[in-house]
Formats: sequence, C-alpha cells, structure tokens
Amino acid sequence: MSAGNNLNSTKRAVLDSAERLFAQHGFEATSLRAITAAAAANLGAVNYHFASKDALILAVLNRRMHPLNQERLALLDRFEEEANPRPVSIEAVLEALFRPALELIARPSKGGRYVLRLMAQCLAAPGAYLRPLVEEEFAEKNRRFYEAIRRALPALSKAEAHWRLHFAHGVFLHTAAQSQILELSSGGSCRFSDVESALQRMIGFCAAGLRAPDVDAPRKKKR
Repeated sequence: MSAGNNLNSTKRAVLDSAERLFAQHGFEATSLRAITAAAAANLGAVNYHFASKDALILAVLNRRMHPLNQERLALLDRFEEEANPRPVSIEAVLEALFRPALELIARPSKGGRYVLRLMAQCLAAPGAYLRPLVEEEFAEKNRRFYEAIRRALPALSKAEAHWRLHFAHGVFLHTAAQSQILELSSGGSCRFSDVESALQRMIGFCAAGLRAPDVDAPRKKKR
C-alpha cells in the first residue's frame, strides 16, 4: 500500500471513529484520545489531518451534511424542471426535503447510522466554530425550500412560510428520533424503516399543515 493510501485510510478511520463516538457521547464528552484509540491511530494523525478537535467535528459533519443537502437540492431542481412553468406542488417540495434524509437514516449501509444524532447536536448547541456550517448547510439551503413553498402557496405570508418550514423540519426530526417509540406503541404496525410509508405519511401531514389558512390573515382583515 502506498504512503498516500495509508494517509487516506488513517484519515477515514479517524472520521469513522469520531462520527460514532460523537454520536454516542456528544462532542464535548468525546476526547481526541478516545477517537485515536478507536481508530488505532496516534494523536499526531488528528493534528496532521484536522489541526484541531473543532476542525475534526466540522469534517465529520460536512462529510454527511453536504452530500445530503446536495441530494435534496438536486431533487428539488428536478421537480422544478418537471413542473416548469408551473410552481412545484407542496408535496413535491416536501418529498425533496424528506426523501434523501429518510433514505440515508433508514439504510445504515449508506452511512446514515449516526446522522440524526449528529444533526441534533449541531442544531441544539452550535458553538461559534459551527456557525459557518449551520449557515451554509442549514440556513442557506433552507432558503431554497422556503422560496419553493412561497411559490407553491403564495397566500402564505413570508413569516408564516418560515414558521411552517421550521415545523416541517420538526416533524421529520421527531419522527426519526422517536421511531422506536412509534414501533413499540403501534405493536410493530408502524415502522420507520418502511421508507415509502413513512415518507407519504409525513408528506400528507405536513402538506395539510402548510395549506392551512395563514394565522395572520384574520388580523390583517380587522385592521
């Protein structure tokens, strides 16, 4: 094996170990020593490839978040091209938002075993070093979906569209995070691993909420 391949395999081992340990124990509680031990690497390897723990956390998140969001946007682009010149239906917007993430999480072979936990940690306690990633991979990408929602449902105010997109993200995160409770309480009749069933139900639920009357509309009429 060449020196370059050795470097690549070491870097991949560190990323894989960091991803698993960050997901299991959190960013703060996971030490670089624990990561290097799990990766059968030395501390110098982390410093060489990532310079710092903060940079390693960013690399772990970027490895999963960026391809996921690119897939979401590519699907939205495809739906927009197919619908042109009409706006994309709200169901198609939601499918572009949910499908790639659902498929990634429900199929560990695609690398999504720990994605949800990492995403939740990133959004729950974003340190200053995470702000560029949160802005680029969440806020900036969110704007594309917000614009698609506004075109699909022009009666919604700008603020209401933002609220409802935020709620749609919440539906996805809760459903994925609490999938075991869903399966247990339903006696196994509802399974998150059934991607198409989960997808269609989330789309139907969120589409109905998005289409509900704008809560600001009555207030506007009274003025």
